[in-house]
Amino acid sequence: MLDPLKLRVLRSVVETGSIRASAEALGYTPSAVSQHLSSLRRETSLELVERSGRGIVVTAHGRALAEQAGPALEALAALDRTVQDLRSGRTGTLRLGYAGSFAATWIPQLTLDVRRRFPELGLDFRVRECTDADVGADGFDIVVGEGLPLERAEEWECQDLLEEGYVVIVGLDHPLASRSEVTLKELADEPWATDDPLDSSWFERIAAACRAAGFSPAVAVNPRDFPTVLGFVATGDYVTVQPSLIAEDLRPDVVAVPLAGPGPRRRLRVQVRCAVSRSPATRFILDRLHDRSEHRARTIPGVVHLASGARRAAPTGDPSSGATGDHSGAPGSPTGTSAAPSGATDGPVDADAGMPAAVL
Repeated sequence: MLDPLKLRVLRSVVETGSIRASAEALGYTPSAVSQHLSSLRRETSLELVERSGRGIVVTAHGRALAEQAGPALEALAALDRTVQDLRSGRTGTLRLGYAGSFAATWIPQLTLDVRRRFPELGLDFRVRECTDADVGADGFDIVVGEGLPLERAEEWECQDLLEEGYVVIVGLDHPLASRSEVTLKELADEPWATDDPLDSSWFERIAAACRAAGFSPAVAVNPRDFPTVLGFVATGDYVTVQPSLIAEDLRPDVVAVPLAGPGPRRRLRVQVRCAVSRSPATRFILDRLHDRSEHRARTIPGVVHLASGARRAAPTGDPSSGATGDHSGAPGSPTGTSAAPSGATDGPVDADAGMPAAVL
């Protein structure tokens, strides 16, 4: 393969018409330009320039080679620019897997934020359970959910986002709807509705808390989606126990009542493939996720932003305005402000400041 540097020297000689002028244009010495031309002549076995008096004349072979080298050199320059764009996170594609509880508002708002900052970046979002099998099959760069650290942990960075409690969701006409809080034991004789598979780790967390309270939840309906669960609950005949983020934006015919006393809690985390962890786009996504976690901790009782280990950048304006939580809070959602979480920063941050160029 011909050396691009020598081809650039040849093109410069063709354009300037002399070795000395080419040397000045390229910042080389005339001797260096001559050496590059001689080396290229040996590589191609072509006479590229001829002496004419005290100067040189480019041969037909030299002009033909220089002309053909033009598009190749431009393509290499474009490739160099692509590498720089990929390093800076401006282009390429990031594949992000997320649990369904993030789908309603976290992911749409995150997508909007990223596209505004990195308009040329491709985003591939997939709803998954975020197990090892899911991540391995789909080649995710960023995984957001409550799963355990992934296999091949050395290939991933893990950051905790937040920890939250659970609420009981009932219809407006249900006897518990006017309560300020409810204990799990009070749900022992209620028919339950849930969209979690009954053999899943998510439902087992709730079931274990119920067993500790002296009963097993009587699941009467088990649809595959949360809106259907709310439809059953709205009739007033069923209850459901859900993470508190879900109660931030509910339909108007149901109400969320916080669980009293010790109860189940869940921790949400983000895991990032090390290969992309240092790109500005990835850092931007991580900071936006932490911003939203911090905002939820300030507005939803029992939610704690877990900022430990989060590498934050310099503060800027609040990007979380207009963003809401998981399913959908309006009437019936819990109100109030939680205590400031330990380790939380004073405000939203921007991922671009202070970040090294090159990972979800």
